Amino acid sequence: MPSLPMPITDVFVALADPRQTNKVQHSLAETLTVAVCGILVGADTFEEIQAWAQEKLPWLRRYLELPNGIPSHDTFARL
Repeated sequence: MPSLPMPITDVFVALADPRQTNKVQHSLAETLTVAVCGILVGADTFEEIQAWAQEKLPWLRRYLELPNGIPSHDTFARL
């Protein structure tokens, strides 16, 4: 029996988050997942990743929680 594919977020869950916990508004795994998805659809810059994600927010929320919305392009750049 074939196994189900692993959600992308599961790949990133094991990564250590270098950010200061009290300053974090977005999950590392979710932020990296949004970035990877943006790149896969052709986004070349952090601004394009953010713009794509804002446009696709309802779709992204089917798979991710994103309680504080889409991270800013500066957040993507810092990560």
